[in-house]
Amino acid sequence: MFNKNNIAMILLLKKFFSSDKQYRLFLLLCLSTLLDFSLVGYRLIYVGFDPDEFSSVQAIANSRSTTFMYLIWNLFLAWAPYLISLSLEKLPAKKLLAVPVLLAWLVFFPNAPYIVTDLLHVRYRYGVPLWYDVMTLFSFAWTGLMLGYLSLMEVQRFLEKRLEEKQARALVWAAILLCSFGVYVGRYQRWNSWDLFTQPYQLFWEVAAVVTHPSAYLGTLGLAVVMSGVLGVGYLTLKTISND
Repeated sequence: MFNKNNIAMILLLKKFFSSDKQYRLFLLLCLSTLLDFSLVGYRLIYVGFDPDEFSSVQAIANSRSTTFMYLIWNLFLAWAPYLISLSLEKLPAKKLLAVPVLLAWLVFFPNAPYIVTDLLHVRYRYGVPLWYDVMTLFSFAWTGLMLGYLSLMEVQRFLEKRLEEKQARALVWAAILLCSFGVYVGRYQRWNSWDLFTQPYQLFWEVAAVVTHPSAYLGTLGLAVVMSGVLGVGYLTLKTISND
């Protein structure tokens, strides 16, 4: 039942958004995330999950492939660029203040489409129907993609208000290319967004090695190329739909 306090909280939350459409999309993303968590939760019950087995962080890490708990963490990271993009309109008018926020968004942006690569984990696991795991992974990947695309739309809208349209588009496409490379670095080089702050030098040199000697990484670097095409076409499709 709704009471006055609940209604007040909803109205306060709604004021954070710049439009009703933005607010509705946020609620849909929350609903999609809730569905994802429910799928993993039911899977844990189905396989006879015992919380006592997770007595340490190491135990949780060792059980990632069987419990799918890693999907929840990955989706949590996918929310970061979206929430950052929503904060852009709340910034003061000075352009320089937006630069660190946009850079933070760019650092976390690859986490959203990264979940698509979790589809590599599709395989039969004893006791769980294959179709259930396929749908679970797809649902998480879909939510991650939507978080990424909607955050990119927010960033483009923000840039178009402050730059020429061509400049804004160029920056958006540069972000897509960098994001695709970031997904590759995360999937095959096994680096995370926070490593940019905790291990910047090691990350820099490994990325530099890939950029300067791409032929040595042809077996996996193609992921970045294909991902950029998939993300680009998908983004154009959603932009076309949203503009109709």
